[in-house]
Amino acid sequence: VVAEPQPMRVRVAELDAERVTKEVLVRGQLEPRRRVELRAQTGGLVTALPAEKGARVSAGEVLVELALEDREAQIARAEAEAASRRLELSASEKLGSKGMQARTQVKAAEASLAAAEAELERLRIDLAHTRIRAPFDGLVEARTVELGSLLQRGDPVLELVDASVLKAVGHVPQQSAASLALGQSVAVHLLDGRTAEGRIVFLSRVADPETRSFRVEAELPNPDGSLYSGISAELRIAVGDERAHFLSPAVLTLDDDGQVGVKTVTVDDRVAFHAIALVRAEAGGVWVTGLPAQTRVITRGQGFVVTGETVQPVAEDRSAL
Repeated sequence: VVAEPQPMRVRVAELDAERVTKEVLVRGQLEPRRRVELRAQTGGLVTALPAEKGARVSAGEVLVELALEDREAQIARAEAEAASRRLELSASEKLGSKGMQARTQVKAAEASLAAAEAELERLRIDLAHTRIRAPFDGLVEARTVELGSLLQRGDPVLELVDASVLKAVGHVPQQSAASLALGQSVAVHLLDGRTAEGRIVFLSRVADPETRSFRVEAELPNPDGSLYSGISAELRIAVGDERAHFLSPAVLTLDDDGQVGVKTVTVDDRVAFHAIALVRAEAGGVWVTGLPAQTRVITRGQGFVVTGETVQPVAEDRSAL
């Protein structure tokens, strides 16, 4: 008598679904909230550099001073010219009121005064531009001039960075973009193990033409300057919760169509395959959906059995997962 083949023995672990937070995971980096390259708005010789590279400065603080040259003398001359035009206009208006001067001459005097006052204002603005000031509180990240440098209008002077608040920036896949909203909390994980909390302040409404993903920005307070821009970061954005199972990646397998899933054992000890969807990843495993709420997952031997086959399940501790 030929003995009937015994069912294949497989290790299984009984699992119950748990409520877990669903997250959108985004790879990105930290960037400063504001970054600007200051440029000269007038020409001149650099005579003073009150702020060194790396210095923290306040809004309105002088960073670079240019030689005044004859600017003050030009302003004094322009002030005298404006005063003279004012007297001429006053005299023309008096004569005009007595009918002793044509109205066109009064208008000409008004135009001359306006031109003189405009020139005076231009010279005052040019004088103010000899002192290049910080537009906001920040850090002098780079400086491209030294004492004695001769600047022309538009020449770069220095780079100012505001790092009191950083932006965690990444690109969200198009299938996840609709689940995000302004103001949502974001947990930012850095490569050195530190974490920071922020909120979404920007969501692009136009996809990147190459990746078809959407830019997302979350602001992170950085009052002590302990976070540095440019470092890699992982943005975790909670978008709801659902019931899922926690599994080791080792129990995942593929079906004949290439779908990722898990093999389980039914109540009548037959192998079943369930396609799964990833909810979130953690150290040591992943949370997935697609399995029955209560199920027996094959932890060892899944590669030797096929869907529908009868097996002999052997219970294994949940720690195997």
